[in-house]
Amino acid sequence: MANKSILVAFLIAFLGISLIVIIPFFTLSIQLSTYDVLEETDDSFVYAPTNSSPVEKLNIYAERGDIEIRYISPLVNYFAMIEVNIKMSGNNLAGKSYTDFFNIEWDSTSPSPSFIMEFKSNVDKITVLPLIKNLTILVNLRSGIIFDLNITLEEGDVDLLVPFRVPINNVVVDITKGNIFYDFKHCTIGGNITGRVNDGNIDLKTFNSRYTRNNNWNFTIETGDINLNMTHNKDSIDLGANITSITTLNDGSALFIYEDNSANIGARFEIPFGNQTPRTFFPDCLRGPLQNCFLDGFHYNEPVLPEPGFPAEGDIIFTSFDLFNKQVMNYYDFLFIIDEGDFYMILTSIN
Repeated sequence: MANKSILVAFLIAFLGISLIVIIPFFTLSIQLSTYDVLEETDDSFVYAPTNSSPVEKLNIYAERGDIEIRYISPLVNYFAMIEVNIKMSGNNLAGKSYTDFFNIEWDSTSPSPSFIMEFKSNVDKITVLPLIKNLTILVNLRSGIIFDLNITLEEGDVDLLVPFRVPINNVVVDITKGNIFYDFKHCTIGGNITGRVNDGNIDLKTFNSRYTRNNNWNFTIETGDINLNMTHNKDSIDLGANITSITTLNDGSALFIYEDNSANIGARFEIPFGNQTPRTFFPDCLRGPLQNCFLDGFHYNEPVLPEPGFPAEGDIIFTSFDLFNKQVMNYYDFLFIIDEGDFYMILTSIN
């Protein structure tokens, strides 16, 4: 009887140990059977009209991903080609394509093609988003073709890289969450530049750029930072037009760097105090004597300091001496409106 009890106990123990080993192994086998790495490139979105318009229009909407706009050799046989690069890894990907998760609409009708990429309505985003390791939308534009760009992105970054002597026209970038980077080097800008970010940053760099007509730059950030870095380092260069800009920042910091050594270019920058609580985020040079500002070649008005308990009012205006003396051909005119945050500036105008 004792031997029988020992046998029963042994069988129970063996069964228990087997279940401990088999269940995880079985579960892991199921997971491994559906685990996969999905890596795809889709460059089938081509815009190649028979005839060109003076200005083409390209509209892009994406729910998720990074958008990179780049200009390429004029020898290609298309005006625009959009390339989707995606990498996903995890469970339940075996045998699937990225089109199982995303809808893409591509309308190549001239002269206003449109690209839309968004999640399918039956996709559980909470489950799918961790599987996406990379999602990049490359927008290849043929240099020499002038585009109006209208880009809307829910979450991700947008990079616009415009190289030497390439012309661009109107650019509108609207992002809910993410960053915008404009890189304008030696290029020709013929339209307005607009950037709107709800949560994220805007970074703009220009270097010896020229303009074919007067245009507006408008940047708006609800929460985030903005960096504007503008350089003209050739005495012979001129703008070709006047640039007016309004930068509105609700909560964040602004860094503005301006440098030119051309007698043909002037600049005016205005920072209003407003009529609210004294804006203590301004550096000392914007609240009192300008001994702490990095200024070279600029005239400024002395700000009126508020008395204790009273809000500051009025504007501080920085004007390059050449513009102040009306000696320039063209100029920049920038207005900064900042509700909460910090403001830093380095202004240089030498001629």
